[in-house]
Amino acid sequence: MTQMTHERLCYFTTAALLLLVNLLLGATVASAADRGRNGRIAFVADLNGTRQIYTVHPDGSDLFQVTDLPPANDDAALAPDFSPDGRIVFAHDMTGALELYVINADGSGLTQITNDGAYHASPHWSPDASHIVFVTRTDLGPGVVASIQADGSDKKLLSNPVWDSSGPEYTTDGKHIVFASQLDGLVSALWVMETDGRHPRRITAPELEAGSPDVSPDGRHVVVNNHHSLSVPSSIFKLSLDGSGLTPLTTAGYTDTLPVYSPDGSKILFMTDRLSPGSFDTFVMNADGSQQKRIIVGGFSPNWGTQP
Repeated sequence: MTQMTHERLCYFTTAALLLLVNLLLGATVASAADRGRNGRIAFVADLNGTRQIYTVHPDGSDLFQVTDLPPANDDAALAPDFSPDGRIVFAHDMTGALELYVINADGSGLTQITNDGAYHASPHWSPDASHIVFVTRTDLGPGVVASIQADGSDKKLLSNPVWDSSGPEYTTDGKHIVFASQLDGLVSALWVMETDGRHPRRITAPELEAGSPDVSPDGRHVVVNNHHSLSVPSSIFKLSLDGSGLTPLTTAGYTDTLPVYSPDGSKILFMTDRLSPGSFDTFVMNADGSQQKRIIVGGFSPNWGTQP
């Protein structure tokens, strides 16, 4: 599989977006009172000649265009991520460099938060929305995990710049960052480090070639896709944050990638080419891998927000 991180997806569609309404996503986990309720799903699509961010209800209704941006030249542009309070962070190269922006879910308040001319991609909020972790690059070339405060200040490089790293995300308690990396010369593996970059430890076996991690809302599990840097079919797996309990959620034979938990932890979004060879659709499944259904044809880089 080609490297399917948020910053590198480049499979777009200019066809009309088909939204399916045959999905029931009302279930929540009764014991998880501290988790959010499932809100709108953000994704990227090219419906009118340029890639823009859209949102939709989980049942496929009420399509809304969030952004009205100039064409992006970098394949890593956009890739939205919802904050706990409903804002969306994304990357765009409208200034000539891939910078980070924040916008309200209703399309108002567009704000550029980085302006240093460097590369910024795959942004993710911290649980308290005080920081953003993302991927940047140094003169050495590979992707490096970095963080900033939510206003764009206090940039810190966190991962080893010699080895390519991608897909960083905070754990639910905000104390660690999970990311994929070629550290130690591997194709790709899942690593966990403290938020200041100290004490990185690998939690997946080299042969899994794990990438595109997303941490469950209860903080107990992480979902990944395998074969992260290879042009072969990939599947979605779930494992505990200590690396134990590896469980396949989708079957081999397709390119299944970019898994994302719903705010209540009961569902997982992912992208797949199983119904659209040469392109990608957004599917949803239960957190145990059951009831896999397509909800968006042609949308990519999905992210699930919390209901206000």
